[in-house]
Amino acid sequence: MPMIRLIATDIDGTLVEEAAMNLNPEYFDVIREFRKRGVLFVAASGRQRNSIERFFEPIKDDIIFLSENGACITSREYKHVDVMDPFIVKSIMEDAMEIPGCTCALNDGETSYFDSEMLYRHMKDDYGYNAVMVDDLFKVEAGVCKVSVFHNRNAEDAVGKDFYDKWGGRIYVASAGEKWVDCMNLGVNKGNSLKRFQEHYNISADETLAFGDNINDIEMLKRAAHSFAVANAREEVKEAANFVTDSNREDGVLKVLKAVLRGELC
Repeated sequence: MPMIRLIATDIDGTLVEEAAMNLNPEYFDVIREFRKRGVLFVAASGRQRNSIERFFEPIKDDIIFLSENGACITSREYKHVDVMDPFIVKSIMEDAMEIPGCTCALNDGETSYFDSEMLYRHMKDDYGYNAVMVDDLFKVEAGVCKVSVFHNRNAEDAVGKDFYDKWGGRIYVASAGEKWVDCMNLGVNKGNSLKRFQEHYNISADETLAFGDNINDIEMLKRAAHSFAVANAREEVKEAANFVTDSNREDGVLKVLKAVLRGELC
């Protein structure tokens, strides 16, 4: 059986609960041990890289970051940002802002831009974002890699079928938690970003271990033969994964990683 050479995991809902800012410190020693064995570790999230790095501060130099749902890739040797067409960005915002209760945020891989004071404070204070408050999102000149649509109750339901039908074939649209729908260039997702590293390092799906809980994790799980959904994952994610582990509250991912180190799994 091939040994594991690459581990990729989502964060919110998978390693921790939504909006958490602290990771169980046991993960640090486990990841260090994997790195000693030459295993690559990928943190894949819809979050901004600055926010993800705070989770892994003691070991951040040993982590590959797939941020903004894969639109931004950062490692020691590599950085890539998949920038969207400004006209498409503007059109998405126009459609989203016509939906009652919806507002938008723009992300360029390093900074997130908000015109909502509530969202600005929430993402800056609760998620550790590098955030900028602006009067008009339509005047942001940064190279945008992701448009995030926010609704305070259920973004996926609020955005609705018409939005998905209009944009689904032109951009990648994915639920990123209960209150967010993310829009990126077509072909940009966690799975395709992970594929870049698999091809670069000649790592097969049989040598890849992945964890997730939400719709935006499915493509990533499909890139791994050893794919795990946490017990609290959406049903679609459990169906896409090959295995199910305990919930994030029960440190299901940590249990699997420790079992792999002991030679009991994978």
